[in-house]
Parts: sequence; C-alpha cells; structure tokens
Amino acid sequence: MSKIPSLPSYGKVIDDITATDTTRLAFMRLILGKLGLQVNEKEQAVPSLSRLHLTAHDLADVSDLVANWSEMLTVIDGDEYIKGENDVFRIEKEGAAWSVKELKRAVSAVSEKLPTLATATSGFQTREEQKEAKANKKQKTKEEEIRECIQYTATTAPDQILSYENIIKVIVPHENELPSAKETSFQHEAFYSNLHHYHTKLRNPDASFGKHLMYGEVVTSTNTLLEKNPTLLRNLPNGFTITATTQIAGRGRESNVWIAPPGALMFSTILHHAFTGAPVVFIQYLAALAIVQGIKTYAPGYAKIPVKLKWPNDIYAQLPGSSNNPVVKIGGILVNSSYSGSTYDVVTGIGLNLSNALPTTSLNLLASAQSPPLKPFTPEKLLASILALFESLYSTFCTSGFNTEMERMYYDAWLHTDQIVTLESEGGVRARIKGITRDWGLLVAEELGWQDRPTGKVLEVRSDGNSFDFFRGLVGKKV
Repeated sequence: MSKIPSLPSYGKVIDDITATDTTRLAFMRLILGKLGLQVNEKEQAVPSLSRLHLTAHDLADVSDLVANWSEMLTVIDGDEYIKGENDVFRIEKEGAAWSVKELKRAVSAVSEKLPTLATATSGFQTREEQKEAKANKKQKTKEEEIRECIQYTATTAPDQILSYENIIKVIVPHENELPSAKETSFQHEAFYSNLHHYHTKLRNPDASFGKHLMYGEVVTSTNTLLEKNPTLLRNLPNGFTITATTQIAGRGRESNVWIAPPGALMFSTILHHAFTGAPVVFIQYLAALAIVQGIKTYAPGYAKIPVKLKWPNDIYAQLPGSSNNPVVKIGGILVNSSYSGSTYDVVTGIGLNLSNALPTTSLNLLASAQSPPLKPFTPEKLLASILALFESLYSTFCTSGFNTEMERMYYDAWLHTDQIVTLESEGGVRARIKGITRDWGLLVAEELGWQDRPTGKVLEVRSDGNSFDFFRGLVGKKV
C-alpha cells in the first residue's frame, strides 16, 4: 500500500496498520505454534527477482536461439524486450548489467509518455478510475504496456505487495562463456558435463533435454514463466529447461501457491508433443519414473535410496530407522499443456526436496542414512540425471507407447500394487488397485464385495479429475 497525498485519511489508515504489524505477526506465530507448526521467529523478507541466465551445451546455440526470437522483440530506447502474455522480458547484453539508478534514468525519459500511470501505481483507484483504466488498457500498444512495466519496476519499493507480472524479467544470454561462480550459485560446467555423461550412458540420439538451460537464483515460478507466456513457449526448443534456487510463487495442483526456499531441486521442461499415438496424459507418469530412476542411477550405491512414486504425480520416500517404515512426500510433479495446431505444448514442472530436513525428510538425509553413507546429491548432477532419463523414456514412449518394459518399471517403482482403496467417484465402493491402462493411463481397480472378495467388475479412474489420499486409502474427486 502506498500513501496518496490527495487522500490524507488513507495515509493515516496505512500508518495505523503499519504500527500494529509486530503485534499481528506475534499473534499469528502464536496461533500457528498452537497448531503444532514450527514458526520462524525472525522475519524474512521475500527476496527480489534475479536475472535469468540463458546458456546451452554448445554456446553457439544461445546465439541461434536469441536470433530466432527476432519477430517477438520490441525495441524501446535501444533495448530489446519480449512482451509475453503474462510477463515482460528484457534481453540484457552479456556483461551489461543495469542498476536501479540506470533504470530510473530510463524511466524519467519515458514518464511523460505515461501521464496516467501515477494513479495506476499508487495502490488506490476509484471504481470509475478502475473502469477507465480497464477500457484504456484495451487500447494500449505493446510498447505502451512495456513502458508501464519499466516504470513499475523502477518505482516500486521492496516492502510493497508487488504485482510480479508487472516486474521486468531480465534474460542474460551467455553467448561467449558460461556464467562464473560469482554470477550464479548453480555450477553450469558441472551440469553440462554430467548431462553429456548421462546422455551418452543412455545412448540418447540427438539429445535435446537440458541442451538449453535457463537459471534464475530467484524466480516467480519456473512453470509460470513458461506456461503463462505461450508466445515465448512456442519459440523455445524441445527439452528447454528452466531451473531456480528459490521460487516466490511456486505452483502445485489445485492452484496451490507457496514460497519454495533454497534446498530443493526445482525445474520445468518443455515438450512439443506431436504424437497422436502417444497420449499426453502419460507424460506425468514418465516424469515420475524419470525422477525415481534418476535418483537410483545417480551413481553406484544410490539404487538403495528408498524412493517410490505415488499415482498420479507425487514422489515419496521411506523414512529410515523406523520400525513400521512409513512413507512421506518428498517431491511432486505439475504438468500443464495447451494445444496449438497439431502439437501439445507441455510444461512439466518438478520439485524435489534435496537438502531440507523439514517438513518431512530430504534426499541428502536418505543418502547419509545408508551404510556406508553416500555423498550428498548436488542439484547440477541430479538435474542432469533426471533429464537424461526423462528424454530416454519419452523417446521410447513416442515410438513404442507405454510398452510392457516401461509398465514393469513403473509398477516396480510405485506404492500401490494390490492396495485396497475407497473410490469416491464410484459411490464409495471398495476396490483393489491392479495398475493403469496402457492406452489412456487410467487407474484400474477391481471392485470388492463381501469380505473383500472380487465382484468381477473392473473400474477405471482418470488422473485429471481425482486425487489419491494414500494414507486414508481414498481416491476422491478434486475440489
């Protein structure tokens, strides 16, 4: 919220609210603590968005990719921008980082062209002004919309509630050399070296997954940056991957949003899926299988890491040192797809808890619990392992479908063989899970009657309309 000189009473309301911030936060901590949750005692500010570093295994491919964006570019005051449907991106020349001061100088040059923007960024508009702004928005040119985002980025304060879609996202294409350790915490050389190793090991012909990589220290959401900007998405190659250390608007199923802190492996990969004989619903199953196999084939000895997949799109781990060997969630998958022409544009987002001990466990804790203890996973190597396996599985799937070998691997990795569940969509009947169909990926279960004896009726359940409560043995409709 921002004060408005013409409305002094509104400024007083802001002052009153701000004065009680500490009390309100203490009250919320007390409530959450009563619920049994562990609460941070220190306030932690939401970090600012970072630059997006664009690289490729062959650096010449970076130049080619940026050249392919020429039709999307809008040049404003000598700088190149891409106006996506949700975000605006500025292409920053390598080694030419803008400071906030420079950005404010640029804003002063365009402010006269935006006479009504002060009201729009003040945080308060009358209903009539909102209607007028909405009407004017339809008449704005692409350049005007970009200029508004330039000014918004330069004039908002870190302590404000930000409209992240209006913040300029800066892409840095690395056409001459990979980012240094001073520029990013992600070790690009290690990633590409391991990616080449795993692709070679799996004999992936013409490997593309991970060949182009975009990394941001802090991003909104790797899925949002791709899926919500379809114009950009359609101009990115198959296997293009974006990864981040922190997400401030991470996404999950059922529109869940959260801040994903450091310590997780988070990435999204693009597939331009044009195979009508290979149903797109299976991609989430291939991704889950790639995660489990990517962990177990990470290096010698890691095959005993106790990770499993839960239908349709979660990764679980068995807690070490427990008599009843319970399982807890350690990762998840979010697949978004759109249809364009004869092709599905699919964004597969994956999140894995790499090193955070809470709220459940982490892959590194599982590795250290082995005998002898295994070395910690690194995000660069694990990302490479998963991507190479994802491409290997996807290539096989596109040529042979969900074949018997893939089916065997999937059932070896999942938690549900012969599990008895209650099917909410079938009126609450009890059923025993038998597998998934190889044509459309439906969950197959046989109905049970008196004393859990099979009735002979086979039931099929779709993944996109249902959720699986593993611990309650309940397959229910998503709400």
